Amino acid sequence: FHAVRNLARIGRGSVVMRWSQLGFGRTSTTSRAQATPRNLMGFKDGTNNIKLEDERALADHVWVAPDAEPAWLRGGTYLVTRRIRMLIEVWDRASLDDQERTIGRRKGSGAPFGRADEFDQVDLAATPVDAHIRLAAPAENAGRRILRRGYSFTEGMDIELGQLDAGLFFISYQNDPASFVALQRRLAGSDALDEYVKHTGSALFACPPGTRQGRYVGETLFG
Repeated sequence: FHAVRNLARIGRGSVVMRWSQLGFGRTSTTSRAQATPRNLMGFKDGTNNIKLEDERALADHVWVAPDAEPAWLRGGTYLVTRRIRMLIEVWDRASLDDQERTIGRRKGSGAPFGRADEFDQVDLAATPVDAHIRLAAPAENAGRRILRRGYSFTEGMDIELGQLDAGLFFISYQNDPASFVALQRRLAGSDALDEYVKHTGSALFACPPGTRQGRYVGETLFG
């Protein structure tokens, strides 16, 4: 919040903030030092996320390659955001068995079907064909992976529907937007989770590479 305030102050007269989304409680791990958090559905989220210690995976799937085009984005990444409303009331009425089959993991331990521990390799043969983690698995998507970093959100009540307006503000980083599009298309037609969520907004951003002391972000584009 204070970072946004400072950016707004510095940019006064030149830029105006168009939109914002307040979130809380990260919904995926980005380091092996972190415990896996739970999302608003009560499940551990982001178990198989790329971790900052996975330098090879980051180079292969997140950072734009040194020989890629456009040249100004080399070393940067693409950011996808999606505002995903969770139909909390519908979800809460579902049985535990239905919830677990929808996700493909046990709610308590986070272990995939047919396994004992959260971090055990997913057994695709033991996982329902329409389970979320099976459809999103790299093995089912030509090895594609993304770096997730989402947050939960709540906007209080939807007065017209008399339901909670809450869910996941999904954020992912990848070195090619086409990877996310292919993954999303795989989920769109078959994911059992679609019964419990509604996508209400999305956007794509190009993120320039980092910078050094005395330089600025975006210098590769404007410099």
